[in-house]
Amino acid sequence: MTTPELSDCAGLWRRTLLIEANGRRDSSAGVTWLQGITGYVDSRGFAGTLHRRGDVFEWHRDVDLEPPGPFPDAGSMHWEGRTLVETGVHESYVEHWVRDEQSTEPCGALFLTASGEAGLLVRVGPQFGWAGGGEVVIDEVGTSRWDALEIDVVGHRVQSNGVRWFIERSEGNV
Repeated sequence: MTTPELSDCAGLWRRTLLIEANGRRDSSAGVTWLQGITGYVDSRGFAGTLHRRGDVFEWHRDVDLEPPGPFPDAGSMHWEGRTLVETGVHESYVEHWVRDEQSTEPCGALFLTASGEAGLLVRVGPQFGWAGGGEVVIDEVGTSRWDALEIDVVGHRVQSNGVRWFIERSEGNV
């Protein structure tokens, strides 16, 4: 089994299978994860940074619309062909992820703060992920959802939906 490098994870991923601890299988569409260099946005309502130690990847959540779970979000990952297989470390589950075949350039993230609240803007190729102000969005740049967020980057600030976010740090090109 080959473990991916963190740099192998950039792109838009779609979950094709979830196997829960009780054996229940879910192959319905709908869960996506947009991964930049380390910054990510997950359609289930959270965003932050991805870290790797050996074959274990941990998703640190800077923005989370749900109460935190009892365990860190960590899984060992390996390739099975073109499918990225994640197996839970602290909980028993298996997820299969398949990456969309799109450009991953530009690739970067802006880690934001406004009035003590964290926010995140991730860009990977034609895709963007936004987490902040009580919402999480993954879509293509230039769509109506992009336009509705009214994102404007000026200097060390990001304006979105009338909120002035300050850029705490950045990575890559957004």
